[in-house]
Amino acid sequence: METAARKRQLKIGGMALENGVMFQTDRHWAMAVREDSGEIRIASGEKMHLGLAGMRKIPMLRGLVSLAESALVIPKASAHGGRLPIMSHSPEVMASMMISVVGALVVKNPKRKMPPFAEELVMAALAVLPSLVALRRSRAVEYHAAEHKSINAYEASGRVDAEKARLAEAEHPRCGSNIIGPAMALMTVGNTIAQRALGRRSNMARLGVSVLSLSGAVELVQWAARNPASLWSKALTRPGGELQHLVTTSEPTEGELAVGLAALSELLRLEGALDTAPAATV
Repeated sequence: METAARKRQLKIGGMALENGVMFQTDRHWAMAVREDSGEIRIASGEKMHLGLAGMRKIPMLRGLVSLAESALVIPKASAHGGRLPIMSHSPEVMASMMISVVGALVVKNPKRKMPPFAEELVMAALAVLPSLVALRRSRAVEYHAAEHKSINAYEASGRVDAEKARLAEAEHPRCGSNIIGPAMALMTVGNTIAQRALGRRSNMARLGVSVLSLSGAVELVQWAARNPASLWSKALTRPGGELQHLVTTSEPTEGELAVGLAALSELLRLEGALDTAPAATV
């Protein structure tokens, strides 16, 4: 009974790496990576906390605290061989960076003055373009799908099941991709209001708007995950779902899926919620 209750309470987040998958809960993290030799390497441990437990209960602050504590795991993952997706020097990525820079210069050109709302919307889109192109060129898109398939199968069945994971969806409603749409919308509106109120572009105001927009987007996505049947929820997550489908995920190989299942199995072992043997490696 205790194990079953614990499984229902687990809130599992994930992150795709260039060479593997990392999962984490509030208490633990676990990572599995495919080494150059072909073996799967597993690393795990307890998470570091910022000592801000009180802030985790405050709307608009709890999401930022959760994101910050999740980011603290990244150096540990890197120390154990996890590689973050990085900007490559492929022609596609270089072209997207040029488009982003040139587009920003055109938008900011005082001789081609755009309405503030349109200007902010274009600037937001140009800012994320190189990162999306770079991610698409990375193996992280396959591991991203392996991450989602593993957790979707587990949340549907309560088991680490390779066959169910193969058939599971490659998109997930709690994916960080779902934050991009609401965050861009909030930033666009917020920066437009700030620019009109101040009569000019202010870097400090834009920084404040960015922080508030990110926090607000996290709150909206978390609400949507708790209310999946709501039409508002579906509208909020639809752009992120399409982004996952078209850009940030790609069907994983059997070997990549095995890495995702191995990471999930290790996390569940640490949480005392593993009632099946770890997935076989490929």
